[in-house]
Amino acid sequence: MAEKSLAVYVRRFFSGTLLSRISGMVRDLTMAFAFGDHPSVAAFMVAFRLSNLFRRLLGEGPFQSAFIPHFEGLRIQDPAKATFFFRKLTLLIVLLLLVISICVEGGIAAFLSWGTLSEGNTEILALTGWLFPAILFICLYGINISLLNCYDSFFIPSVAPIICNAVWIGAAFFLRNKDPSMAMPTLAKWIVIGFIGQWLLTLPLTLKHTAANWREWFKFHIPKEVKDLAKAFALGAIGVGAMQINAFVDALFARYADIRGPAYLWYSIRLEQLALAIFGIACISTVVPRLSRAIKSGDLPEAQNLFGFSYKRILAVMIPCTFAIVAMGTAAVNLIYGRGHFSELAISKTTICLWAYGLGLVPTTLVILFSAIFYAQNNFRTPMFISVLTVIINIVLNTIFVFGFKMGAISTALATSISAWVNCWILYKMTCKMGWKPEISPARIFKIGCTGCFAFLCALTADYFLFSPMVLTPLMEGTLNFPRTVIPQLAAFVTQFVAFAGGILFYSYVFKCTDLIEIFQDFIFRKKTAPEIE
Repeated sequence: MAEKSLAVYVRRFFSGTLLSRISGMVRDLTMAFAFGDHPSVAAFMVAFRLSNLFRRLLGEGPFQSAFIPHFEGLRIQDPAKATFFFRKLTLLIVLLLLVISICVEGGIAAFLSWGTLSEGNTEILALTGWLFPAILFICLYGINISLLNCYDSFFIPSVAPIICNAVWIGAAFFLRNKDPSMAMPTLAKWIVIGFIGQWLLTLPLTLKHTAANWREWFKFHIPKEVKDLAKAFALGAIGVGAMQINAFVDALFARYADIRGPAYLWYSIRLEQLALAIFGIACISTVVPRLSRAIKSGDLPEAQNLFGFSYKRILAVMIPCTFAIVAMGTAAVNLIYGRGHFSELAISKTTICLWAYGLGLVPTTLVILFSAIFYAQNNFRTPMFISVLTVIINIVLNTIFVFGFKMGAISTALATSISAWVNCWILYKMTCKMGWKPEISPARIFKIGCTGCFAFLCALTADYFLFSPMVLTPLMEGTLNFPRTVIPQLAAFVTQFVAFAGGILFYSYVFKCTDLIEIFQDFIFRKKTAPEIE
């Protein structure tokens, strides 16, 4: 097989994810324009989180982390055996989710018929009932992309969410003139259709790698390999289950702090995840299958090389991204959401939540890398205990910030970032003791930080000379004065972006920040600097 640079796969994932995230950004722009921060929109977002509790349990997160090393181990032994394992696992997940869906929908119907709930909670529960059927297709999409990543297919899996986002955008646009409380149930139904389309896009390529007589798919037999995965996955599921419950509790804390709080968190975390998915997950998703393969086959020098390369790349990308979120956050939020029913106060609060989430970019990405080492070694117990501890810390911090300091919706975002740093620090210490040494010195990390700081100051300086300075406006008291038309909004964002990007380039080349220079060469000049992978 011809040698391919890891950077090539990163670019493929990057391009697909960039397209899907742009569509997601348009989706959120449409939601903000059509419905603003209406309390019914906040209820919809709480319901969306509640209906997605099983998403990260059976569709992504620890499931993918458990599936990839297990599948790679089987594929090394016998590709046919690995394919058989995938088919049976898919059938089992379908049956399990059908049972769960029937039970959940029945429970929701019972609560709505005979329970005594407030008007707001009734709205949340009803929307959850409409959204919950999508979980089957979300999880099928999740297992498909796990398989495709093992076969070095990254573009189709990463671009598939465009289908769901396009349906979502169309539905929100056509419902824009309806009262949000009436529009949300219809929107929920269309979103389910969108998730079906997202899964269908990955189906042909999945069948290409797993094609067999249809009878082979429907023979109900649970092989030993599936049982082994279930045992390994159970511990990871406990950890992610706690994290998912915590995500839902976060929304409840935000709603208590501010009835519109879940809307601010929703819009802000979408921008934070844009940076996380495009830059951080691009590196992680492409390296994890190879890292798992190297560990499973006993090629520890290659595994260490991949780990060190990924660690350096994560820091070199995510540290400047953190500064970029602070520098351009206000302009980005205003450009994307600042029109229609989305008020200036909503822009300000969304930006502050975005800053708080941005503080967790680096640790959130590193946690995925560190956890992959434990999962590849079939150690699910350690990440599980750390996840549970992180959840406890997050809930305690939420309680202090919301009830003690009365900080509003930002409480949840700030607690999430602090918890991520705790999680990252513990995993970092444990991986170092296991011999996984990151090949980057504190001096180089400091230089990357200085580059980001210099770029932030460049953006702040450029912002000062604008007609309406924006960078630090959300922290100011008094009347807000954000531009509300596209041209001034775009001009402000482009000015800050050019100043920030120029600052990064200038500082990197003048002070020889080699880690950032290598990234420019990989993605701009297409120079192959990454480890070669067969």
